[in-house]
Amino acid sequence: MSNPVIALDKSVSRVLNEWGARETVLVKFLSEYLVFVVIILSFLWLAYRVYEKNKPLTDLRLVLKDLILQGVTLLVVPVGVATAISEVISPFYLRQRPFVAMHEIKLLVPHSADGGMPSHHMVFMASTAFIVYISNKRLGLILISLSLISGVGRISIGIHYPSDVLAGILLAGITIFVHSQLLHRFPRPMCY
Repeated sequence: MSNPVIALDKSVSRVLNEWGARETVLVKFLSEYLVFVVIILSFLWLAYRVYEKNKPLTDLRLVLKDLILQGVTLLVVPVGVATAISEVISPFYLRQRPFVAMHEIKLLVPHSADGGMPSHHMVFMASTAFIVYISNKRLGLILISLSLISGVGRISIGIHYPSDVLAGILLAGITIFVHSQLLHRFPRPMCY
């Protein structure tokens, strides 16, 4: 008897990969480059936070120091921790990527055949989006939506199953929740 989750994973992967094969330019952009849109928007959000806190801008050194402090505290550390956790998990859950395991899946971008659970790409994007969401709901929802769209792109190009993407989102959510609780318990100025 086959596992219904695995069967659903394979079925959705097959359907999205067939669509992706017809829309290669679009899915390549969604899967490979949408992450840069999330990074740019997150940095602009951070810069605006720092600008709002420090206006009128009287001492550029203090503004830059605040930008670095908040950048490390709010983005670099939690995203880095979430990504590191996903890297540690990967070797323990070895599953072939769809393009390796399923002969009908076409690999639409060059990629190694290593394990893909959880999706590190999705962990990175979703954790960034969740951080922004905590203090800016509207922009956070946009970034979460872009992350989900990128996840569909990653499935479409044949390198992830839907469960890889969902596991990445779940890991990001848990990590950012813990991070936000720690920041509320040990507050830093202007965090969240």
